[in-house]
Amino acid sequence: MRSRSALRSRLRAIAATSALIAAAGALAGEVTLKSAWLRPAAAGMDEAQAYVDIVSEADLELVGASTPFAKKVELVLVAMNNEPPEPKVVATLPVPAGKTTRLAYRGSHLRLVEITKSFGNGSTVPLTLAFKSRDGKDVSATVDAEVRGLLLPQQMPALTPKDRAPAPKAAAPAEAR
Repeated sequence: MRSRSALRSRLRAIAATSALIAAAGALAGEVTLKSAWLRPAAAGMDEAQAYVDIVSEADLELVGASTPFAKKVELVLVAMNNEPPEPKVVATLPVPAGKTTRLAYRGSHLRLVEITKSFGNGSTVPLTLAFKSRDGKDVSATVDAEVRGLLLPQQMPALTPKDRAPAPKAAAPAEAR
């Protein structure tokens, strides 16, 4: 009888541990980052802006972000109720459950500060976003942001002497002669 009781206690402990592990896995899997992108930037630049769509199964607060391509990443809230819009660095941004939170061009965004590595068109920049759940648990999600847009000077094709020559002057129209 005693061994059955001990066996039941062990099975309950195993079941409880399994449930905790499953719950932690579910919490980590509840954030999806989509459509992440940013424009090219050269090492040494003061800043670059990154954009991403965030979808969560639970209410969260975005509390930070990081990348190996910048010394720090700031959360920037852009208030659209003023002309011109006023960007403001904030400590957190709300991420409501079941809705897409869009960090977008000309809107709220991530500001990469003090660029440490150059990134150009066609490359990707890893971004890790840090969240806090309502019950205080840490959640993070990582995405490779696509670099697209304007070219860096070192990506521009080299000019040949022929390219630098002034364009020939067009002949005057026959009526003007």
